[in-house]
Amino acid sequence: MNGKLVGEGRTAEIWEHKDQTIVKLYREDVLEQHIIREYAISQFVHAQGIRTPQPLEIVTIEERKGIVFQQIHGPTLLKVMSEKPWRTSEYAKKLAELHNNLHKLEAGEGIGEQKEMLRSCIIKAPMLSGDEKSAILTHLEKLPQGIHLCHGDFHPDNVLMDGQTWVIDWMTGMAGEPAGDAARSVVMFSMGAMPPRASLVTKLMIGIVRKRLTKGYIREYIRLSGHSNVEIDRWILPVAAARLVEWLPLQEKEQLVKEIRKRLHSIPAS
Repeated sequence: MNGKLVGEGRTAEIWEHKDQTIVKLYREDVLEQHIIREYAISQFVHAQGIRTPQPLEIVTIEERKGIVFQQIHGPTLLKVMSEKPWRTSEYAKKLAELHNNLHKLEAGEGIGEQKEMLRSCIIKAPMLSGDEKSAILTHLEKLPQGIHLCHGDFHPDNVLMDGQTWVIDWMTGMAGEPAGDAARSVVMFSMGAMPPRASLVTKLMIGIVRKRLTKGYIREYIRLSGHSNVEIDRWILPVAAARLVEWLPLQEKEQLVKEIRKRLHSIPAS
């Protein structure tokens, strides 16, 4: 692969391409149907006027599939926050505003439904008993199935800044209930594992920043969206359970399981 590697994650590498573009080159274990789906959702979102890099084409490079996108020259919001932690509350408001703007749109047809995707993950989730999964699925059934555009993985590392803000990585885009999408962000903001070799001071700083980010995001999202804290909170249980299928550190999964069991104990007996 010619060009410069500019980023990578669990599912793909990001390479400079040509003519102010990048190519998101997927790892061999990513199914082609997921790549086609991300391309279609990215096209839909871009066409709605959301600031997301324009998807240009699907390509094959060295026997790997990739999507060519418009290149955005700017750091992620996560990187900006790590350099200016004293501005966390300001960035939390910006995240809430961006997320709420996405949620104003109705999703296109055939992009997947939130409750069905959560259900599938909960059934496969490790570390939970059959009875626990059954109780979570029963709770999920009582929640509304919305029709609005949900990102499914909205956090500071999926926002780029170049003077404007851009939302990236639509592989998990879906039609659903905005409060459920906001709940997933709350889970990611508040329940991530600490770096294993971090000093006590570093862990304390990370903890303070997380609390500030979560609190600022929820307060501003509720103000802008009109959703209540109760509406968001009732999605935490299924969202946390579904997250157990992801490639997370064991410490983070244990933290999720602890929160899940605490919430299961508070569900009234039927």
